[in-house]
Amino acid sequence: MCGIAGYVGNSSFAPGTLADMTARLAHRGPDAFGSFESGPVHLGHRRLSVIDLAGSSQPMTSADGTLTVVYNGEIYNFRALRDELARGGWAFRTSGDTEVLLAGWRAWGARMVDRLRGMFAFVLWDARESTLFAARDHLGVKPFHYAWDGSTFVFGSEIKALLAHPAVSRELDLVALRLYLECQFIPAPHSIFGAIRKLPPGHELRLRGSELVIRPYWRPDYADKPRLADADAVDALDHELRASVQGMLVADVPVGAFVSGGVDSGLIAAIMTDVRGSPIDTFNIGFEGDHAESEHREAAAVAHHIGSQHHAVMLRADDVLDAFDHWIDIFDEPFADQAALPTMLLAAHARRRVTVVLTGEGADEVLGGYANYRKREREERHVRWLAHRASPLPSLLRMLPARARRDRMLRSIVEPIERRYRTIPNVFDALTQPSVLTPALLAATAGAPDVGDFAARAYAECNSAQYLDRLLHVDTRLWLPDDLLTKVDRATMAHSLEARVPYLDHRFVEFCARLDAGLKIRGATQKFLLKRLARRYLPAQIVSRGKQGFVMPLSQWLGGRLAGELAPHLLGEGLERRGIFRPAALRRLLAEHLAGRRNHAGRLWALLILERWFRRHAPEWRMPA
Repeated sequence: MCGIAGYVGNSSFAPGTLADMTARLAHRGPDAFGSFESGPVHLGHRRLSVIDLAGSSQPMTSADGTLTVVYNGEIYNFRALRDELARGGWAFRTSGDTEVLLAGWRAWGARMVDRLRGMFAFVLWDARESTLFAARDHLGVKPFHYAWDGSTFVFGSEIKALLAHPAVSRELDLVALRLYLECQFIPAPHSIFGAIRKLPPGHELRLRGSELVIRPYWRPDYADKPRLADADAVDALDHELRASVQGMLVADVPVGAFVSGGVDSGLIAAIMTDVRGSPIDTFNIGFEGDHAESEHREAAAVAHHIGSQHHAVMLRADDVLDAFDHWIDIFDEPFADQAALPTMLLAAHARRRVTVVLTGEGADEVLGGYANYRKREREERHVRWLAHRASPLPSLLRMLPARARRDRMLRSIVEPIERRYRTIPNVFDALTQPSVLTPALLAATAGAPDVGDFAARAYAECNSAQYLDRLLHVDTRLWLPDDLLTKVDRATMAHSLEARVPYLDHRFVEFCARLDAGLKIRGATQKFLLKRLARRYLPAQIVSRGKQGFVMPLSQWLGGRLAGELAPHLLGEGLERRGIFRPAALRRLLAEHLAGRRNHAGRLWALLILERWFRRHAPEWRMPA
């Protein structure tokens, strides 16, 4: 696991530009620094040594000097690829996975990405063809940011690296700002800075001369649905998940697991223990006091059952405040997933003992883990008739004011089916924004895409005839890479900890895509098949307990220790002065929450994070006149 940065272009920049960019990623790779500069090409690398500790330094150049690569991630099937490439004549000089990218490019060209099984973001320079090629892994576990002004191409693992380059503008993207206010994160390809873009998951990028081409290279196939009896399906799931976990145990450093007390992470930890045949280290975070959100007792039960060496850390409200500034620096752009902060503190705790952890992210999105999916399926059976083209309801409802259409069922009736599900977080939705945002921001972003447009594209590209698969694909394309995986990557790499995600091995995802929807949700049971498998590995009380997210007790904290932070950040010289929100709307939100009339904890948290971000990155910014 590493950090990469660099640029390509004929313009001259200060000699220390590449070093400055790469230095900002030192937390991603504390073990070594490397650079390659030749003519217009400048490639930098920070290394966290996980495989082939003594070798595989980067940037890595082929023996003939024509290929150079910088790479962040792990290729889990690299040994099989090495053997195949060696039989084809490539003489390997190292024992790690980086050199596989050089040999693979020479053997297969851009189609190399079809053979990679892992998490990765890499840039490869082919001097023979004067071509730069980059790719991001299938599900977006690893990040890749870039900027292109037509003459200089700049890239990096994190936004902070690009901002060190003088060719990259810091002008804000107002569309990205509205997207953040709608769903607490900024979906690709947007970033908070207009000049900086995110390469979407499963996409490759090619730059030759002044031509930049970006295209997808992978998409799961949901159409082929083999008939499987329940018992056979459980056996198949067991086989596929064990293969994924086993592949991700490849490391020359200590490996552990995050456990939350739920099925997803507990099952991964249990399979790890079974595959290794010895106890593993498990890590969990809890909250001090009598908070329902804390799952440390359940996590301890999982650890006891599998015989792990368990390490728990308990959080207080003061820990949140103490970590605020570090958190803002880590994420580079507004990001309000409240689980990110405890994940960061958990990563710091785990790094004292291990260099790699396996986590449970992705199970809900590929196997149907949210109750929201079941509700949506049920609602859609009614909506499809109420919204039928022969029905007068859609036309009548469009005549109502936006506020009156905020009910989810009513909103669904007037929307086309591909826009009805807009992924999970909902802070200030598209119908609410006109009443809370200033006319200036609304006018500046008129006609811009909202989250519904992103969801519609994901819905349309899914080739399943089953509605549940479409919902899962929307979340796999939006919520998963731009929220959950961003959270895990930044929070763990802030402490030089590598996180691996067995549920998001793309071969495992392809297997899950082919499962019938009835194996994912059956009746009132979410993740039906995964829970059947979990009975083989985990205590019954863990498998049967209700789902709970990894969140902080925000409502209590915002009404207590954090209450004093709200008014200074939202009102007066805080967010109110920036011209984004109508002042009355901000005051109403705060007053209603503090008086206990309505729970606005999620919204207030998103606004608190936004103002903290402004103070750190753009303290004088206000809406342009």
